[in-house]
Amino acid sequence: MGRPENPIPDPSSPLGVLATALRSGRRRVGLSYAQLAEQTRFCSPGTLQRAASGTVLPRHDVALSFAQACGLNIDDITQLWLAAHRGSRGGIRKCQEPAPQPHLIEDLEGLCSALEELRLANGAPSYRVMENRARASGKELSRSTAYRICSQRQAPTTIECLEAFLVACEVLPRSREPWFEAFLRLQRDVALGRRDAAERAQMRQLEAVVAENDRGEVTQETAVRLLRRAGFEARERYRRFETPWTVECLQCAATFRLRLSDVLLGQATCLDCPRLNDQVREAWAELLTNRSRLLSRHRVRALRAASVLQARLQRNHLEVTVFVADRATGAALQSTAWHPALEASLRRHIRRPFSLDILLVYDYDSLRNGHRQRRLAKAAGLVHGPLESAPPAKKSHLPRGTVRKAAERSAGTAIPRTVRADRTTPLPKQGTSNSGP
Repeated sequence: MGRPENPIPDPSSPLGVLATALRSGRRRVGLSYAQLAEQTRFCSPGTLQRAASGTVLPRHDVALSFAQACGLNIDDITQLWLAAHRGSRGGIRKCQEPAPQPHLIEDLEGLCSALEELRLANGAPSYRVMENRARASGKELSRSTAYRICSQRQAPTTIECLEAFLVACEVLPRSREPWFEAFLRLQRDVALGRRDAAERAQMRQLEAVVAENDRGEVTQETAVRLLRRAGFEARERYRRFETPWTVECLQCAATFRLRLSDVLLGQATCLDCPRLNDQVREAWAELLTNRSRLLSRHRVRALRAASVLQARLQRNHLEVTVFVADRATGAALQSTAWHPALEASLRRHIRRPFSLDILLVYDYDSLRNGHRQRRLAKAAGLVHGPLESAPPAKKSHLPRGTVRKAAERSAGTAIPRTVRADRTTPLPKQGTSNSGP
């Protein structure tokens, strides 16, 4: 008869409940730890005795081999082992909160934490078991890589590495797509963050070049001088190189905000300055001539019935707004087939790199328009077009008074309104007067 086992330190704890279940199973079958080790074939008697001691958490595969040799329920032992792992010192912090969903992961550290929670939820296989599972499926995942991922020391570097980890956790193929999408999204965010960091470093170098002091920072006097050289006047005190600054255009007296870095890079332009808008109108007029013969007659007629509004050029992004007054014109301009012709014409007049964005403002459908585009259309009043009238329609879709206001602004005088006779009140006869008794 062997000596009795030491008592379990805390039988009510999750680890103690697991040890009690393992000891009860061994006593029920009446096997010693040596006989039990012969049935498991890969666990020593000391390993099995430590597994049922209640002092240390056994590996999951050891607990399952112990339960299988004793005829215990594998699912019950797995649940007890997971509960003991959650109560252990390494799993307290991670298991207090539910595992995050893949679409809620915000960074690579969160991805590692979610993968560790996934491993625990799928039975917490050992890193050796994960390596064997991945190798059996034709994937490459070493034990050290799996350990570094679970301990948040290293994130998966490739989507193949992530797939091998999911295979090792026995995740079904249909459940892997959300993890792949989250990984690709995080990779894009990391790339954008690196690009932003590189741009910030370039801005610091540029500021150090133009600064006239040892600190590498542009002073108020230097900033104002650079601003006036670009054709702007400061309306508030200069703060920082990359901070928006309220300025006034010296040509058209328009007030807006820009960055001093954009001024030095040549990427700041006045939205109301006529120079850019004149170039856009010249390009638009050249487009209407259709010298390249790339546009059909129907599309040229639609373009002549439309109107180009104020353009905006900010950080090499040119935005051209086109006003569409009727549905027939809007239907003809919905296609982007005429965009390359307009872009080619604009590049012949604007001698700087830009990316083109064309916005259509619909007079008959206000739901498609943004607030800024509607304000541009109202402020323009169709002064710069249309160059050719649209085909006659049964009912005009222009707002009441739009044509009249445009004509008054172009003529500079008010046009007298035509008196319309009321059908119920007869007109006075000739030679009579409305005054008198």
